[in-house]
Order: sequence, then C-alpha cells, then structure tokens
Amino acid sequence: MINVGINGFGRIGKCCFLQLLNNPNYQICCLNSTNITITEVEDYLTHDCAHTNYDKSFTFSIISTDEFQINHHTIKIVCDRKAGNIDWNSFGCEYIIDTTGAYLTTSKCLDYNSKYVIMSSPCKDNTPTFIYGVNEDKYHGEKIVSASSCTSNSLTPLLKLLNDKYGVNNCVFTTIHSATASQFVVDCPKASSRITRSIINNIIPHTTGASSSVTSVMPELVGKINGTSVRVPVINCSLLDVNIELTDEKVKLEDIIKLLKNDILYKVVYDVSEKKLVSSDFMTTSTPSILDANASIDMGNGKFKLMVWYDNEWSYSAQLLRLVESMYLHNIHNNKIKQIYCMNNLNIENKRVVCRLDLNVPLSNGIITDDYRITSALTTVKYILSKHPKYLIITAHFGRPKGVGYEEKYSMNFLAPILSRHLGVDVTFLTDGICESTLNVLNANPNGIYLLENLRFHKEETEYENMDETVALNTVVVQQYKDMGDVFICDAFGCLHRKHMSICAIQTFGKEFGYGDLIRKEVNAIDKLTNNPNLNKLAIIGGNKIKDKLPIVNSLRMINNTTVFVAGGLAKQYDEKHDNVVIMNDGYGNVDLSLPPIYINDVKLTEYNAYDIGYKSADELYKLIINADVIFWNGSLGVIEHTEYKEGSLKLIEFLQTTRDKIIIMGGGETASLVEDKNKNIYVSTGGGALLEYLEQKLNHGKLLVGLDIFTK
Repeated sequence: MINVGINGFGRIGKCCFLQLLNNPNYQICCLNSTNITITEVEDYLTHDCAHTNYDKSFTFSIISTDEFQINHHTIKIVCDRKAGNIDWNSFGCEYIIDTTGAYLTTSKCLDYNSKYVIMSSPCKDNTPTFIYGVNEDKYHGEKIVSASSCTSNSLTPLLKLLNDKYGVNNCVFTTIHSATASQFVVDCPKASSRITRSIINNIIPHTTGASSSVTSVMPELVGKINGTSVRVPVINCSLLDVNIELTDEKVKLEDIIKLLKNDILYKVVYDVSEKKLVSSDFMTTSTPSILDANASIDMGNGKFKLMVWYDNEWSYSAQLLRLVESMYLHNIHNNKIKQIYCMNNLNIENKRVVCRLDLNVPLSNGIITDDYRITSALTTVKYILSKHPKYLIITAHFGRPKGVGYEEKYSMNFLAPILSRHLGVDVTFLTDGICESTLNVLNANPNGIYLLENLRFHKEETEYENMDETVALNTVVVQQYKDMGDVFICDAFGCLHRKHMSICAIQTFGKEFGYGDLIRKEVNAIDKLTNNPNLNKLAIIGGNKIKDKLPIVNSLRMINNTTVFVAGGLAKQYDEKHDNVVIMNDGYGNVDLSLPPIYINDVKLTEYNAYDIGYKSADELYKLIINADVIFWNGSLGVIEHTEYKEGSLKLIEFLQTTRDKIIIMGGGETASLVEDKNKNIYVSTGGGALLEYLEQKLNHGKLLVGLDIFTK
C-alpha cells in the first residue's frame, strides 16, 4: 500500500485526490488544506466546473472533527500553512505530494520531515526532476524530487520518443495554455506583468519554464529547445504547438503516428487523436501527450508542426501519481536482505551452529507424500557441515501443536533417520527439546549433528510475537535456546511470515546470525517477478479463497508489463474489470463434486460450480504463456484433490515444462506437489502462505516479511 499525504487542495491536489479514491494500492492518510473545512469536502469533491465524467459514487462519512472516511481511505484533515508543523509520519504518510507551489527547493521540503516529498511544479534549485515516461528509470531512491510541470509532462515524453528514434535537431514550441488559479478575472492594478490582466476576454502572452525542464531530464537537448506560452480564456485543457526538425529527413507524419501507437506507453503517456476534436473533448483525460493527427503538418525533410493536446490538470495529476508509484516500486525492490548476513559470510568453523529449517512435510498414513522441503534444505546443511562446526543442531516444527508440551502425533522423531539417509551421517534426535537436560547432552557430546524435537511444543515459540522483547529474552526457554549455539542460521522460508522465537529472536542474542541458501534462492526467484520492468510477465492465480487472493491479484496487476490470469474457483468470484486481467471463462464442473463433470461455456452465468479450466480458456492461457518472459503461478486451475478435476493443472505443468528461455516461478502448497521433477525449468517455492504474504507485503506496503526484515538492518 502506498501511503500518501496531500498538501494543498487546489486544482492538482483535488485531481490527485479524485484519482486515488478507487485505487486499492493507495491510502490517503492526511490532507492539509487551509481553505476548506471537513464539512465542505464532500461537496467540493462532488462538483467541478471542469471535470464532470469522473466516478462520483464514493461513500463519505465524518468520523470526528478532524477525520473522515471516503471509500477505503481514512483521512486526517489538518489546516496549517507550515508543513513543518504537521507530524506527517504519525498519520502514516510516506510519500507527500506537495501541490501548494510553496515548497520548491530541497531545503524547504526538508520541513516535511517525511520519507519522500514530490513537488508538483518545477523546482527552483537543483532538486532531481523526474518525468514518467522519460527518466523515471533513473530514480535511485532520492527523498525529494520534482515532477516538473504539466507542459513538460506533455512535451518531454514526445521529444524523448522522437529523439531516441530519429534524432532532434531543434524544437520551438508554444503552449496555448488554459487559465490557472494565479490569474485574475478583472484587471489587477499590478502592472509588472501581463498575467495580471483579465483572463476572461484576453489572449495573454506569458513565459514557460518548460524549456529548462526538458533539458534537466534530457541534457542531450541543451541548446535545441526554446518555447513560450500564451494564456487563453478556457478553464482547462491546453494545446502544444511544436515546430520540430528531426535529424532523419526521411521521416513522415505517418511514421511518427506509428511510432506512438507501437510504444509500450501508448494509451498511457502517448495517444493519437484522429478525429477533429476541440479542447473540451480532452477534458479529464489521463494521457498527457495526445497528438492531433489532423491538425499536425508534415512540412517535409524531417520538419513538422505537431499539435499536441493535454489536460493540464487531470493528465498532469495522473503523471504525478505514476511517478509516485514508480518511486514506490523502486524503493521496495531495493529493500533487500544484506549480503553480510548470508551464511557464506559467517564464521562457522569450530562453532556451535543452530540452523532453523522448515521441515513441516505432508504425511499420509505415516508416509511422507512430498519431501521437497527436506531436499531443498540439504544444500544449506551440507554447506554448514563442510565448514567443520563443533556441532550442528537442526531445529524445525511439525504440524500445529498447542505449545503445552509433548504430543506424540507431532513428534519429529521420524525425521532423524530420513535426514541421516540424505546426509550419509548419523543424526541424533534430541528427544527432550529445549531444556536443561538437552544442554547437558550437548555439553557432554559437543560433536555431531542433532535434530531438536518440535519447537512448537514450547509456547514461547509461537507466543514470542505477542511478548515484550525484554520479557521474552528473560524467559527460560528463550535463554536455553540462545545457549545452544554460537551461530544461528535461518533457512525456513515457509515460516518467515511468522514472528516466532526461532525466526526473529536470533537477532537479539548478541551472536552471529544469518540466512541460508534456500532463503537466498527464494528471494532471488520471486524478485525476478517484481523486478525486470522491461520483461513481459504473466501471473496465473487460481484456487478458491477470494479473500486471500484478491489483494494479490490487485498487487500483481500493478507491476509493469504484467498480465494476470484468474482461474479456479476465483474466476467465478472475481468481478473487477481491468485491461490486464484475464478471467477464465469456460470450465468443467457440476453442482457438486460427487457428480460427473459437464462442460460449462460461461462459468459466471451458470448455477454450476467450475472445478477445472475449460479448453477455450486453456488455449488462451497457453498463448499468454508463449508471449511471456516471466511466469508466476499460484493456486490450482481446478480441484486437484479430485482426479477428474486435476487434468487442467497437470496439463499446464506439462506445458510449462516444455517451454524454454522463460523464468517460471511456482508457488508452494498443493499445486506445487503436482510437480514431480522439481529440478527442471520450473522454480518451485517451498512457501505457500509465506510466498503470498511476501508479495503482498512488498508490493502493497514496501516491506519484507518479519523473518527477512532482521537481515536488512
């Protein structure tokens, strides 16, 4: 979740606010406005002279004198002319959008005392400037940035596209700009500028800083760009008159149109209007650079007069929010676990090593049905042994004991001979778990490999997250666990979403601690999905729990160049419509699992339950796979516990295993158990809930799992 504060509630502040109302990836935490009261907010948002076709079906309620609820946003409203007087952090704001125009230098923006500040105007110093679609990929975590001006956000993306493809020799532009709030209805006695004259019945020559803004993000165009501005009596929407000479003299106007239409940001940053429209027709459009094909002129030899429309309020606000989102994605991607905590950098030789693994394997009639969690941990165990520790204690949990002592059905005794077989050496089982007698055994026999009894037989393991840290560290069990080792290594990826003692307390022991090879591989594999902005990504989300999966679908669809395919029982429940979300349409099922399968042409318009994917949707899915570079799959396409309805998932696995030159990541859980050979081209995660929570935390909140966060400090 991107937590924002908005300072200023004028034209840009209002347009940003309105565009965030139904965006589930944003939370507006605080609004600072000096010219509106909480009782006036609803009417102000409902009525607008310029914008009329936005969604007004929001729900609004006043909670207290300084707090209101609107859709999913709970917002503090304050009234202070000095941003430094507001404790933005206490309201949960991480990204402050300044729309006041009063904070246009880095030194002034430091008053916010917030993580990130975005100016909605060109800066007046050397604050880094970023324009979405131009140089947002150059952002490297800067705390205070400028989003430049509305004119720059219209002109610069077009210039970048043309310069990259054909080269720009020179450009002279005039922005025919609508009136702004700084102008006057009648003549003002100040005679220092023509801008003080009445905007109602005048065309007013004015200046623009767009030339310098362009070259601040495209320094290669220094000396090639010049421009001016005129203000005209319309309340919104502007037109750029761009006279440009390209290096490539063979370029035709139709080539430029084709270039825009084929760009990945077409209909986002660029658009082409081929109808004979006027300024009001572009009201409330979110695309900042709309080429008017009919009004533009091809003058030959690479010279053009290009006419470009933009909504200087709405599209600029959209660009501003795109920049905020790109900053957020960069920042969470760089919230990485540190290499210094990798077990390869720990001093293990002749040390007592405690290694926490996830050995919670599935059992059926006493037989392990899938040993992947065991085999996945062997690399780490073998590495530790190769460094000749004094001894190694493997700790883990099995099942969900209540933490009230020994329960036979949850004993891990059966795992000791299995580990012995895999490692080729004896593994001694520590029957008594964490206690004084176990410490005595270790002191008497300070060599070898040990497996500790189920950690969850001790209530301190799971109750640690609810305990005061000082109190927890003084409990006997935590102290005894601490006394077992000199070095603590965690490699239990499937458990990292739990703040349990064996996962998180190790950072408080005052001893060496780190992570194992499995965690490194899991994080690197999943980050291939969230990173790599230029690769085409496909996320296949199945299963049946809409409550668990809906946040993930909405998070994944916000990743650049990502298509989400919704399947399984989710397909019938998922009601949202997005351009990059494809929903399974046909399937096989019946009213009950006990009845034989029948074909369902439309899973949404039937009383039948869809228990497996249909052939039409499967074909569509395979085509998406062929066009994808990175594929992530979590959740089955059908009810895989039933033989009749696991066919779609099995065929998908077979199809994925035949693909080449693709990054394929498969989530843990029951679907992953269908993959018999987990060493082929599909990376199978050991985490089920941990994997989904990892994605949700990273994409929505910019955070890591609690069990990973200890390795970032």
